[in-house]
Amino acid sequence: MKEYRIELKKLALRVLETMDENLGLPKGYLNKAFNGGQDSENAAFFGTKVSHYPPCPHPEKVTGLRAHTDAGGVILLFQDDEVNGLQILKDGVWIDVQPMRNAVVINTGDQIEVLSNGRYKSVWHRVLARPDGNRRSIASFYNPSYKAVIAPAPELLAAEAAAAAVVEEEVVVKDSSSSGAKYPKFVFEDYMNVYAEQKFLPKEPRFLALKAI
Repeated sequence: MKEYRIELKKLALRVLETMDENLGLPKGYLNKAFNGGQDSENAAFFGTKVSHYPPCPHPEKVTGLRAHTDAGGVILLFQDDEVNGLQILKDGVWIDVQPMRNAVVINTGDQIEVLSNGRYKSVWHRVLARPDGNRRSIASFYNPSYKAVIAPAPELLAAEAAAAAVVEEEVVVKDSSSSGAKYPKFVFEDYMNVYAEQKFLPKEPRFLALKAI
């Protein structure tokens, strides 16, 4: 398990660097944000959780795991390669994530949505109960440090403002309340305090609650 976790953490860092590139951010930007502005990976949190979903005689009456988005950053899921049950919400429709041998399912959490100013979205997902078969999964989480300050990347806001100015063909002076940021600036620990009470509720009120702090 130790070796597995080491390799999964390396994969999480590669995923973040790929997101940096896709967003046009400097290499290492997202990981630095996760580590409270430090050029390291020691402050950010990496944890692993093993889940077991036993057979349910009446799956129509219960949910294995209620629909939610993940609070953190990058989630790497090694799911059961025989028993399905995981679903994601896309365009208002729940879609099965089919088991695939030796595959790692990568999910993005709420902090990636904020840092990317909504270009990446945290994914709504759930697990259905099944009448037969034991489903097991191993989820690893690479999350920001509790003290990390999370906010939309200034480089993205500047790029979006420049693009808007070109479209409008004029330069508009904006105050901080209309900076183009779709999400507030907050400390990750404060977000987790809100998330603990609202995990299974719509995510937008979580961000509004932090904006009011």
